[in-house]
Amino acid sequence: MDAIKITHYKDEFLSFYHHASQHSFNENDRFSAWKKHYGFNPYMKEDPKEQLAREMLEQAFPKYERALPTIESFLVDEEEIFQYISLIRESLNAFEPMQLSIVFFIGDFETDPFIEKESNDAYTLYFPIEIEWKPILLVNELAKTVYLNQTKLNPRSLNDVAHVVYLEGLALHTADWVTPKDYLSLNIYPWLSKCSREPTRIMMNLLPHLRRSDYKAVYSFTKGTGASGYTNEASFVGWRTIKHLLEKGHSLASLLTIPEEQILKIVEQTLYQVMEEAKYIRSNE
Repeated sequence: MDAIKITHYKDEFLSFYHHASQHSFNENDRFSAWKKHYGFNPYMKEDPKEQLAREMLEQAFPKYERALPTIESFLVDEEEIFQYISLIRESLNAFEPMQLSIVFFIGDFETDPFIEKESNDAYTLYFPIEIEWKPILLVNELAKTVYLNQTKLNPRSLNDVAHVVYLEGLALHTADWVTPKDYLSLNIYPWLSKCSREPTRIMMNLLPHLRRSDYKAVYSFTKGTGASGYTNEASFVGWRTIKHLLEKGHSLASLLTIPEEQILKIVEQTLYQVMEEAKYIRSNE
C-alpha cells in the first residue's frame, strides 16, 4: 500500500527571511534566526557542525530578495504530483508499493534535488524551489525515485559514473514521456544543445571513467565540466545511451529491470555502438 506525503518549508523560510531582513544581523545572529525559524540544511548528513549551512546562508541570503516572488507564489498541487507518479509508474511498469516523502525546500540557488533512502525502505525526495522550474524537472526526479523504489536501491550506492549515466538517461526519457509539452526545451536543458556540438568526443572522453566512483569523478560529470569541458556530461551521455537502447527495441519498463551488476556493461557497450554508428554515418556523407 502506498504512503505518499508532500510537505514544504515555504512558510518557515518566509518567517525567517522577513524576520532577518528587518534587522541588521551579523553572521552569527542571522544564522541563529535561520535555525530558529527555518533550519533546513540540505547537507545535513555531511555537515554535523553546520559549517556548510553557515556558508550556504551567507552566500545565498543577498539573492533571496530577488527570488521572493518565486518562493511566495509556490503552491503544492498534490493531485498533479500524484498524477505524475502514476504516469511514471505506468511508463516503467513499476508498481512496487511506495513509501515516499516529497519535501520542497529553499536552498542556495545551486543545490540540486536529491533523494535519500530511509531505514525502513522509504524514500525522501528533496526538491528546491528558490529558482523557477518546469514540471519536467520534478518529473525527472520522481522518475529516479520510482526507479529506486522498484529496485530497492540506495541512491548512495549508485555512485559510479556508469550508474549515474544510466539513471540520468532513464529519468530524462521517462520525464519526456510524461511531460511531452516540455520536451527538451533549451530553457530547461541548455546543456543538451551545448553538448550536442561534440557528442562523440564527450562520449569517448567519458568512457574511461565509467568505473570510477570517487566523489571527484561523479561531481565532475554532473556539476563540473567533465572530461570535455561541458557541464552535465553524464546527463547528456545518459540521454544518448537510453535513446539508442529505446531505438533498438527496448522499452522504458524493460530498461528498469536490467540488474544493477549489468549496468556498467550495458552502458559501455551502448556507447561503443553509438560512436560506431556515428562514424559510419559520417563516412557515408
